[in-house]
Amino acid sequence: MQVNSFIFHFEGSTRLELVKTEVQINGLPRSLTCIRGKTSGAYTNYGSFQWTSGVRGVCSAFLRFVLSEGSDVVDFCLIGGKASLAASLDYAISKGPAWLGEMFGTGIGGNQLARRIFKITNPNRKRPGPVAISVNKNIVTADQIQIFWEGKQVVEHDQLYSMLLAVEEQGVEGQRDVVNKLNAVKEIANM
Repeated sequence: MQVNSFIFHFEGSTRLELVKTEVQINGLPRSLTCIRGKTSGAYTNYGSFQWTSGVRGVCSAFLRFVLSEGSDVVDFCLIGGKASLAASLDYAISKGPAWLGEMFGTGIGGNQLARRIFKITNPNRKRPGPVAISVNKNIVTADQIQIFWEGKQVVEHDQLYSMLLAVEEQGVEGQRDVVNKLNAVKEIANM
């Protein structure tokens, strides 16, 4: 019997980035491999993803899930308002881009399995307040997730926590530009 498996490969010493995923889900005929890039290029039968805030949201959600299973230092939910990783992942799940289907697969009728893998509170921020996303414990267990960095499996909570911080500090595209513009306006106002 096939067992669910979620493997995430990260690279980078100055800037941590996801470069490859390997996902095997019970019921799918084959495992799914995605690599970072606009296309899979030379790799046949692979999917691809770009290092976007939606993908960073996926990484953050899975890292939070693994960390929360071993301690209560990290909240298992990825929570955020507008222009957050949580909002970016929520948006991706609601729109169903190709990379999400290539990464986690699709079921009968073309429904992306990511909708089952992640649980969402306040989807599309339809009511006031933040969106919260977690990995669905009914589908995924922490022992089914493997995290690799520079080719070596990471199991120490301190290292996983450092990886989580490195992913989350990269934030959402354009968010830093907005903050920089606001700071520039404040400086001009204070002159």
